[in-house]
Amino acid sequence: MKVAVSWSGGKESGLAFYRAMSEGHEISLLVTFIWETPMFHHPLELVELQSKAMNVLHVKVKVGQPYFEEYREAIKNLVKVYGVEGIVTGDVAVIDEYHGDWMGSVCKGLDVELIRPLWNLDRHAILKEIVSKGFKSIFTCVKKPWFNGSWLGRILDDACINELKSLERNFGMDLCGERGEYHTILIDGPMFNKVIEISMFRKMQQNSVFYLRPIKFSLKQKLNEVHDLQRFGRKSK
Repeated sequence: MKVAVSWSGGKESGLAFYRAMSEGHEISLLVTFIWETPMFHHPLELVELQSKAMNVLHVKVKVGQPYFEEYREAIKNLVKVYGVEGIVTGDVAVIDEYHGDWMGSVCKGLDVELIRPLWNLDRHAILKEIVSKGFKSIFTCVKKPWFNGSWLGRILDDACINELKSLERNFGMDLCGERGEYHTILIDGPMFNKVIEISMFRKMQQNSVFYLRPIKFSLKQKLNEVHDLQRFGRKSK
């Protein structure tokens, strides 16, 4: 099936892409929905580099109020212009009563199939698969009281997962950060032809939120291992 992947650039959208591709779907494009307020936890400049690293068309769609109707119009347009038959998302579960099954409701009645490879999977299993499949995702945004600025730039690995499990156990945090406790962005993965290298970044804070602002970044040839941004002389200000 010819599909578009709803692409935030984070770990779940990356794993959803990988699973959809493994199931034989034709990934024709990535679509990023851009709200009026930029999402600093998923820097658009890095999201654009991801599409280049994977050699997949990236379509940016601006959406505003009323969001529900604008999302539906955007998806109708993807079907009409690009001929996609399905929309792949990295959704894990219903987050809250207010949003409900957002993408399920948006796509209802449209001429498109909603494909959610991670839907209702165990959170711990999702994180373990992300690491085991070779994805490199860095923490770009974390929130108090669970985190501090030292998490910014860290790569999600087994040690991080253990720390996240402790936070979940002690403070009721969602293990995948599904309630906005933290966000990540991919710099490498099994479908990446090149790796994103961030050679300089700033750590910023806005109220209870710490976030990473990339300053210098580029695509590089793949090496055997991609290391934490806080190693190998990566600069932070």
